[in-house]
Amino acid sequence: MRKFLTILWLVWAGLWFVVIFLLIYIPLLFLFISPKTYRYAHYLRRFWGTTCCYLGFIIPKVTYESPLPKNQQFVFCANHISYIDIVCCGSFLPGFNFFMGKAELAEIPLFGIWFRTLDIAVKRESIRGSHRAYVEAGEQMDRLGANLIIYPEGRIPHDAPKIKFPFKAGAFRLAIEKQVPIVPVTLPDNLDRFDIDNFKGSPGKMRMFVHTPIETKGLSLEDIPTLQQKVYDVISSQLKSVGVL
Repeated sequence: MRKFLTILWLVWAGLWFVVIFLLIYIPLLFLFISPKTYRYAHYLRRFWGTTCCYLGFIIPKVTYESPLPKNQQFVFCANHISYIDIVCCGSFLPGFNFFMGKAELAEIPLFGIWFRTLDIAVKRESIRGSHRAYVEAGEQMDRLGANLIIYPEGRIPHDAPKIKFPFKAGAFRLAIEKQVPIVPVTLPDNLDRFDIDNFKGSPGKMRMFVHTPIETKGLSLEDIPTLQQKVYDVISSQLKSVGVL
């Protein structure tokens, strides 16, 4: 009976995920004609994700450790435990944001439009491709004035919710080069909400802890390992405090 209810809920939530996206797809095509209107495409993504969550009975709760300064760019670094992380961060992190993610996301029919326009696709198996993606991300930050959202583990760890460490260095290099703060983000509940490997999921809370920004002004590339460790310690500590680790 429980398995049946799980499948029923997954179908219900997945149906809304697809239907609402199809409703916004034509407007997106027009908004992606020019980078000048990418910001409005982001607002549509926020609407899409937020609506899907509530219709799927997934209740977000965002907690800020401290207020984020206004008119400030950030690199948001979140732990990665579920594919729903993208919906969560795209919908509930503040500001105008774009993602970096694996290149395969750009190949998904319809949904791949994000990673062919606003978001940056990374070919992780290629050193040159990865470097080029981070250059493009820096250019995107400058061109749009947007924040970058990245999962520094690179992929969902096979033993999630444990954190894969050390993190990929690119996001930290970019934050130092741009002299913008890194904001650690902890997502403790998303594996319970949707676990694609085991085809499990359930409605319920979806907490997001947005931590105090870590300043990068005055840092050099030699400080990358220290910065990585600080972000890891913040996220790991939060996961332990809520009983996930």
